[in-house]
Amino acid sequence: MYEIVTLRDKIRVEPKALGENYKEAINSLIKQNYVGKIIEDKMLVIGLISVDSVEEGLIIPNDASVYYDTVFKMLAYVPVLHETIKGSVSNVSEIGALITVGPLDGLAHISQAMDDFVDFTRNALVGRKSKVSLKVGDSVLANIIAISTKGIMKIGLTMRSPGLGKLGSKKKEKVTESPAKK
Repeated sequence: MYEIVTLRDKIRVEPKALGENYKEAINSLIKQNYVGKIIEDKMLVIGLISVDSVEEGLIIPNDASVYYDTVFKMLAYVPVLHETIKGSVSNVSEIGALITVGPLDGLAHISQAMDDFVDFTRNALVGRKSKVSLKVGDSVLANIIAISTKGIMKIGLTMRSPGLGKLGSKKKEKVTESPAKK
């Protein structure tokens, strides 16, 4: 899930950047310090949306830099446990399938790739009974079953539940009308 988060920080602008437009320097420093980082141990910051306010700068003795108290909005990706996501298979190996989920790749372990025994072939995961194959480029639905934010963000996925897995691979069940309605 994507969220817009409002953050407040003191942005340190070095003297060499003060010759430029200091607001452009602040924008650049916010992007450099936040984009691609995990904050609050739950969200991956993707980009800067806007700088809402920049207060008057503060100079600290023995430091030539200026510190600006700044409020800004960022776009962040926040994976939610048990959320159903749509993704695309980016890699297949004997371990499982890597699935692009927003700005990240999540792993569907081979045991979670489908509700069937799964064999790995050169470039696909294939169900023994269903003969459904999962290969690079396939669109899938998956549930998030694990989230780790230690160092880098990792997402564990499953496609074993009904309605999940490769899109278009499920055989449509014939719907019969009940005799009571006739």
